[in-house]
Amino acid sequence: MSKLFFLYLIIPILMLVLFLLSKDLDLPERVEDTGISRVFLKISLYIFQKLKERPFSFSREKIRTYLGTLEHRKDLESLETEYFIRKISIVLLMATAGSFLSLMLCISSGTEGKITEKGSLERSDFGGKEYGVDLVASDEAGNELGQYHLSVETRVFTDEEAGKLFELASRELEAVVLNGNESFDRVTTDLYLPETIEGFPFDIRWKLDNYEVMHFDGRLIEEKIPEEGVVVELVANYSYKDLRYQQVFYANILPKVLNPAERAYVEIEKMLRSADEESAEDEEILLPGSYEDHQIIWSQKLKDNSLLLLLLTLIGGAASYVLKDKELKKTMEERQQELLSDYPQFVSKLVLYMGAGMTVRNVFEKLSFSYVKKRENGGEKRYLYEEILRVNRELKTGASESEAYERFGARCATKQYTRLSTLLSQNIRKGNGELLSLLSEESKKAFEERMDKVKKTGEEAGTKLLLPMIIMLVIVMAMIMIPAYMAF
Repeated sequence: MSKLFFLYLIIPILMLVLFLLSKDLDLPERVEDTGISRVFLKISLYIFQKLKERPFSFSREKIRTYLGTLEHRKDLESLETEYFIRKISIVLLMATAGSFLSLMLCISSGTEGKITEKGSLERSDFGGKEYGVDLVASDEAGNELGQYHLSVETRVFTDEEAGKLFELASRELEAVVLNGNESFDRVTTDLYLPETIEGFPFDIRWKLDNYEVMHFDGRLIEEKIPEEGVVVELVANYSYKDLRYQQVFYANILPKVLNPAERAYVEIEKMLRSADEESAEDEEILLPGSYEDHQIIWSQKLKDNSLLLLLLTLIGGAASYVLKDKELKKTMEERQQELLSDYPQFVSKLVLYMGAGMTVRNVFEKLSFSYVKKRENGGEKRYLYEEILRVNRELKTGASESEAYERFGARCATKQYTRLSTLLSQNIRKGNGELLSLLSEESKKAFEERMDKVKKTGEEAGTKLLLPMIIMLVIVMAMIMIPAYMAF
C-alpha cells in the first residue's frame, strides 16, 4: 500500500474529531441546511468560535459593514457568524472531498497492477493490445535490485528515392546500433540491431560472423568475451521492394567490469528477457523468483497522482475562501452603481409627488407600496427601493423623520444621497419652505451628473477599442501590401 494512503486519512480523521466536538453546537436560526452540509457548518462554527477572539484572525470590520448594508438586518453578530461559517465550510468540504478522492485514486492505483498472485504477467489474447509495464525487483529484505520496463507482447518510394533514403538510413543506423557505446572501437555494452528504422521503409536483416560473443539481436554474451576483446563483423542487409543494400560494421567487443549492483541488474534483466522469450506462446510470463540465493519479490511501479489531486483541492478551497470576500466587495460596488443610476429618477419622483401636495413621508410610503406590489408580481430587486422600504418601516415604528432620512443617506454612502438626506432632514427641523425648489435644482443636477458619467463611460469605451482598431488596421495593410510586394 502506498505511503500516501495514511496522509490522505489525516483530514477525514480531523473532520471526525471536529464533528464530535461540534455536534452539540446550535447554528444561527436562519441556517436551515440539512444533511452533510449542516455537519460541515457546525464544524465551521466550532472553528470560527475558536478563532474569532484571536487578533488578526479575520478582517471583520469591513465585512460587517458590507453585510449590514446589503442584508438590512440588526443582528449583525448572527449575520457575520453565518457568513464566515459558510466560507469556512466550503474550504472544509473541498479539503475533505479532495482527501477522499485522493484516497480512492491511491487505492485504485494500487489495484491496477498486472502481476498476479503467482508472480506472472498476463498476456492479452491474440490480436489484442500490447501494454508496457514498469517493474521493481526487490530481495526478501526489501532492498531494491533494480527497475525495469517490459513490453508484453506507407508511401511507396521510387528506386532513386530509395537510394537517397539508404544514404540517410545508413548514417542513422550507425548511431542506433552503438546504443550508447562511444564508438565501434570500444564496445562494452549491448548493441542494438533493429529490424527497422523509424521513418525509413527498409527491412533489415543482420548477419554476424561470431555468435559466440553476441546474440543475433546485439546482446553481448559477457562470459564468452575474452579479456583482450574480439572484433565482430556486423552485416546489415537492407531490403525494400526488389532493392537490396548492404552496410558493414566492425565492432571491437571488450569485456565490461561490473560492480555487484550492476552485475545483479544485468543478470536479472537477462533472466527477465529470457522468461519473456520462453513464454512467448504461453498466456502468462512467469517472472524470475530468485537470484544468487536471494528471493526476488516483484512489485509494479505505478503512477499515483493522488497527492497532486489533494493539493489542487486544498488550493481550490483556499482560493474559494479569498474569492468569497471579493465577491462580497463586488456586490457592494454593483450596489453603489445601481444606487447612482436610480438617483435622478428618484429625485424626479420626489419633485413630482411633492409638487402634487404630498409630504416627504407620504412620498416614501407611496414608493414603498409601489415597490412591494412590483416585487409580488415578479419585479426585480432594487437596492434604492429596499432602502426606501426600510425608511418607511422605521417611520411606522415611530422613528424620527430627520434621523430616518440621515440614516438613509449614510446607508447609501454616496455624496448625492448624503446631500439629499441633508435637504430632507433640514426641511423637518427648520421647516424650509423652499424644499420643492431645492429638490428641482437637485433633480437637474442629478441628470447632468448622469449625462457626464455616460459621456465619460463612452470615452473610456472608445479608448478600449483603440488597440483592436490598430490591430485591424495593421492586418488590412498587410493584406494589401504583401500581395503587392510579391507581385514584383
